[in-house]
Amino acid sequence: MSVGVGDSTAMMAEAVASAPVAPAGRERAAVAFADTIGVMLAGAQEPAAQMAQAMAAEEGAGAGPCRVLGTAIRTSPQLAAFANGVAAHALDYDDMCFVSLAHPSCVLVPTALAAGELAPTPVSVLLDAYVVGFELECRLGMVMNPRHYHQRGWHCTSSIGTLGAAAAAARVLGLDAARTRHALGIAASTACGLKENLGSMVKPLHAGLAARNGLMAARLAQRGFTASAHALDGPQGYLAAMDSEGLSLETAFADLGTRWEILETGVTVKLYPSCAATHPPLDALIDLQRRSGFTAADVEAIDVEVDSMTPRLLIHPAPTSGLEAKFSMPFCAAAALVYGRLDLATFDVDHIRNPAVQALMPRVTLRGNAAFDAAAPLSQARVTVRLTDGRAFVQAADGARGYPGRLTDDELASKFIACATGLLTATGAAAAWSALRDLGSMANVRDLLALVSVP
Repeated sequence: MSVGVGDSTAMMAEAVASAPVAPAGRERAAVAFADTIGVMLAGAQEPAAQMAQAMAAEEGAGAGPCRVLGTAIRTSPQLAAFANGVAAHALDYDDMCFVSLAHPSCVLVPTALAAGELAPTPVSVLLDAYVVGFELECRLGMVMNPRHYHQRGWHCTSSIGTLGAAAAAARVLGLDAARTRHALGIAASTACGLKENLGSMVKPLHAGLAARNGLMAARLAQRGFTASAHALDGPQGYLAAMDSEGLSLETAFADLGTRWEILETGVTVKLYPSCAATHPPLDALIDLQRRSGFTAADVEAIDVEVDSMTPRLLIHPAPTSGLEAKFSMPFCAAAALVYGRLDLATFDVDHIRNPAVQALMPRVTLRGNAAFDAAAPLSQARVTVRLTDGRAFVQAADGARGYPGRLTDDELASKFIACATGLLTATGAAAAWSALRDLGSMANVRDLLALVSVP
């Protein structure tokens, strides 16, 4: 297609459709796929995911070739992307990106898998699709945030992730630049997601909707469905309607396809199944307890200082459900000291109601510190623990385990096995993990899904 001077939307579409992906980018995407498939298997057992699965079975059983992971259901591509997206985000254990302020993989992986099942597709194509979707989300995050996310309350996993999903699907389906542009324009009119729903079943619904809508947009564009050429940056377009910090795409998208955020800032894998904003304080607390040897019963008070964005995310001081507890600094801090860990089991109702946890929660104070705002969002924290005997311990955190450069192969493998063994046998989980570590060489996405499917 012909690209006019300054036509950043057209340049974006050309990069999504045809930019060659660096091998190192594929390697990062393969890690994200492996981690997300494990999280999806664990999340498939959650009530929100099971409701989405039931709907997919009712509305689309026998209507398509695509698998719903963790079940025997085969359904249409959009319904599979939807159900798998809900499962991927149901436990809030999926990865993060601090450039887009979105959870990228819970949307991009289900979208790519569903698009890839439409025809025999090499997994390497899915990895390339993941990378271009991730890059698009990052550039949109640069333009739209912090206002879009921080001040206005949009949940970027869905509001930005829908366009990332459309980009990923367009790449898997082999759309040219013109149809990719239409796919992005269609997706812009389906983007959604409110942060007020954090801590409820609607939060993982956002991921499912983004995957479904992005895939639908690409499939419609494949058939010739058209959108406005200025759906993203027009005076009444996506950026304006979603209260973007900036209204021009040109600067942020100028190097799309030549500079790779996935290599520079990377994907943040979660090692605790809670909101990413809890992770730096949790690392600090757990390190303090292990180093100093105090118990939860010894604690008089815990003061947690964070950047000014974090209190807008951790909105449940007295949670009553596992979903709320994932967005509660008092619960996460208390549970970390009572149990010495935070894992999938920590967020069940019995663990939340534990009298020792309930007694410690009111002693936890969360407060914003504007001095932390200059650094990457959700990365800075300082924790002060005061004991009943008068001693005090202070620990600062700059990021957390699982951040780029702070994730070991053993940690990733342990997380996958823990997530997968609820549905797969121990032998099956180990075999799946072994195969996932060599994803790029797999000739067909269906071979990959066969390894993690339930009969």
